[in-house]
Amino acid sequence: LSGLTSAQSNMLNPGQVLTIPQGSAVFPAERALHTHPATYTVPSADTTLYAVACYFGDLSPDQIAAYNGIALTSRLTTGQQLNIP
Repeated sequence: LSGLTSAQSNMLNPGQVLTIPQGSAVFPAERALHTHPATYTVPSADTTLYAVACYFGDLSPDQIAAYNGIALTSRLTTGQQLNIP
């Protein structure tokens, strides 16, 4: 859907926008990669809400930010505790 040929799919550029189809089919398996603890301790200062969301697999960065009352762009600190929905 992004207009890429198979030869171009290995040549993505920074900032390139891809279109990912959003069908009505249910995801075929459980998406959680790790179980949800009540809190998550940020392991390093370069951790982002996006990285935390990817770690769990079934959360969006927006959900984590909203659940913690912080901005999506908030800088996290080592040892910071995040509540996980």
